[in-house]
Amino acid sequence: MLINSNLGILGRDIIIFITMPEESSRFDSHGHGVKPNSIFRRAWRIVRIPLAVIIILFIGLVIYRIPAAQERLKTEEVVKKIHAQKLTLADVLGQRLPPEPDPALKDATVEGIDANNNGIRDDVELAIFKLHPDSARIRAAELQYAMALQMYLTEVFNSDSLIAVAQEDERASSCIADQLPRDAIQVYYLDLQQKKNEIRGMILNTEERRKKANQNTRLVRSFGSLEGPHCDVDPKSLPN
Repeated sequence: MLINSNLGILGRDIIIFITMPEESSRFDSHGHGVKPNSIFRRAWRIVRIPLAVIIILFIGLVIYRIPAAQERLKTEEVVKKIHAQKLTLADVLGQRLPPEPDPALKDATVEGIDANNNGIRDDVELAIFKLHPDSARIRAAELQYAMALQMYLTEVFNSDSLIAVAQEDERASSCIADQLPRDAIQVYYLDLQQKKNEIRGMILNTEERRKKANQNTRLVRSFGSLEGPHCDVDPKSLPN
């Protein structure tokens, strides 16, 4: 890295400068020897080695902190990206549906195929439309939930990114819950779990995807809920 290289060169030049041999004398304009400032030279002999040590330690600390600073910047960018990923009305109405993915390729990677680049794996998006052709509200909630679960596989690399995805997961889960009748609470809970498991099964449909999701558990820590509406697309704006 250029920064590390420049700091290394700087440290080397400092060592060379501080450890240069002292001149034994100077000369005036007539060629007569002039005694150097003995007090300054004694002070310099005393402080130059500790000064070199301090400067070298400082350069080492800067180099050591560079990876942490880079990860902090990456984390800020990824967290912002996670919270910016939103379902659109066009997604819900099927105006941007992708083509059927190649069966030989759709499960070849953990990420899968997202041809229309809306954050939802194509095979999952198409399956949700087939399951709920007559309810745009349920379809919207499940698409949002699928988007959140997909980010566990594509965006998580540390605790902060995991928390951001978990917050979006919680929002999407609440969006599904908001669409279900609560006349019979036991039926409500069973219906909610059935719909969430339906999507989870689609997302984690290969061993590699399940393995990736399980690896994220080591990053888990407590977090707070996001404020604001649960659904990306207002259910009241949908016909059914």
